[in-house]
Formats: sequence, C-alpha cells, structure tokens
Amino acid sequence: MMPELLRIGTRNSELARWQATQVQELLARQGLKSVLVPVESQGDRDQHTPLYAMGVQGVFTRHLDQALLARDIDLAVHSLKDVPVQPAKGICLGAILPRGAAEDVLICRETAWLEDARVQATIATGSIRRRAAWLHRYPNHQVVDLRGNIPTRLRKFRESSWQGALFAHAALERLAISLQPDEKMIALPWVIPAPGQGAIAVAVREEDAELRELCAVRLNDPHTALCVNMERAFLQAMEGGCSTPICAYARIEAALPAGESTEETFSVIFTAQVLSPDGSRKLDIELKKNFQSREIVSQADKLVNDMAREAAENLLSRGAKDLLRSSHRSSNPNLDL
Repeated sequence: MMPELLRIGTRNSELARWQATQVQELLARQGLKSVLVPVESQGDRDQHTPLYAMGVQGVFTRHLDQALLARDIDLAVHSLKDVPVQPAKGICLGAILPRGAAEDVLICRETAWLEDARVQATIATGSIRRRAAWLHRYPNHQVVDLRGNIPTRLRKFRESSWQGALFAHAALERLAISLQPDEKMIALPWVIPAPGQGAIAVAVREEDAELRELCAVRLNDPHTALCVNMERAFLQAMEGGCSTPICAYARIEAALPAGESTEETFSVIFTAQVLSPDGSRKLDIELKKNFQSREIVSQADKLVNDMAREAAENLLSRGAKDLLRSSHRSSNPNLDL
C-alpha cells in the first residue's frame, strides 16, 4: 500500500537536494505528498581522498541503499552516473527522469593557453575520466585532484592559480551558477560523457510493486532510459565502474519523416571510448542504427543490449582490457597522474 507521505532519500548537497526536489514536484503533480530525508554518503564524508582511490563502488549511493532497505526511506534519488551498474540486492531503478545536459565544460579565466601547445597549464578535476581525456589532448598539462560539492570546487578554483577546472554542465545549470566577470565557460565536445551523466535516477525496493509502477508510468522518460541503459550496459560489458576512464553517450535523433503508410524512423547513435589513466592511449567507436518508432518501444531491451555488446566487443578486441588493467593499477592514491 502506498504511504500517505513518501520519504525521498537524498544526499545533502545543494545539487542532490535540487534533484530530489524535481522528483518531489513530479510526485506532487500526481497528488502525492512527500518529504526529503538527507542521508550522508561516504563520498560526502571523505572530501580528501580522490574518488578513484577509494577502491569501492557506490561511494555516493551505498548509504542511501542501506536506508532504503532498512525502510527509513521509500525511494532514493541519485545522479545516475554515480549508481553502480549492478544495484544492491533488493533495489532497482524505478525511473529515469528526462536527461539534462550530458557534456562536460571547462571554467577558466583566459583561453589563449588552450591554443598554445607550449603552455604547461594546470587543470583541476576529481574525475579520472575527465583527467584522462584532458591529458590525451594536452599531454604536457598537469591535472590536479579537485574534490567537494560544486560551490566548494568553484571556490577552490577561484582561490588557486590553476588555468581551469572541469565540471559537468548539468550541475552548473541546475544550481544556476553565475560566473564571475573574468570567467568563461568553454564547451568540450571532444570529451565523451560518463555513462548516465546528466540523468537523474529514482531507486526503489524491488518488492514495492505499487511504487515501482508509479515510477515507471508517471516518472520515467522512455527515451532517456533507453539511452542511459545502453551506456550502462556498455559499462557493465566492459567490467568498468564509476572510477574508470570509460566514456559512453547514446542519443536518439529523428532520421526520416513518416510517409503516408510508414512510421517515423529514428537513428540511435552510440559513442563509446576507453582511455588509459594518463591519456596516452585511447580507443573509441561510434555506432548508428535506424529503427522505426514502434521498435524503439517494443524492442528497447534488445536494442540496448545489442548495440552495447557490439561496441564493447569491438573495443575489447582492440585491446581495451589492457587499458582498463592500467586503470585499476592507477587506483593507488600515491600515483601522480
């Protein structure tokens, strides 16, 4: 039976509360009352250890999982990119909300150094994926670790002599971050996002059939779900996690207009990439397949698994496993990447 007051578990950062509030507002439109319940995560408690050096999956989700299984909350809201591809036993993803911006951006003061290969710039990020992508393009730059919530990271950048810092565009948009007069935001189309980046996930207990149905029917965005499920299926096939330099991004585009007796055709475009932690090696692939609209719905699982598997098999056959092994070795916190 549906509780009269749904308890929404969330991390207590400003961004996490913004995301949970979106779910709360969607539930309110269904006539459901809810309250936010803050839960501190391991990743929030430890603001110093680099994420790739923590050596465990789910540093931002595990305590919310525990609260969900203990029935301290009824559902949990996550940034999907933080959610392990294999949910905790007894928990499933009930809904994926419409995706926000998926790309990464650079915040910097000047831009001339981006075009000058002689400049030995310093860039800050806490993501091993962003670190690897940046070093692949700018191998002479130094990349330093940057931890904390979005306002904290911005403050650290502003107090530093770094040339720039890397952020998820969606996070900056959701918090309505205002840049200072001397700051610029630079798009980075050559950086492939993390699987699930820009998407918000709602986790529920598997046994809560009524709540699962509500999430699936009222909260879930099918097109976003198809894309991020493909990205996560690829991540799983590569046996990677949130702290490995694996990139994946799927999108759906209209390909052909419907004729008099034909359905509209869509293109599903999937881009995937694996890098070595130091950025010296990169493997990538882009797949594009056309589907009719009814296939997008009726064959979503097959579409997701087939394209993800094809991409993974291609990269693995070209030596991606060696790059991933080097990534695991680089989880040493004393390693200067």
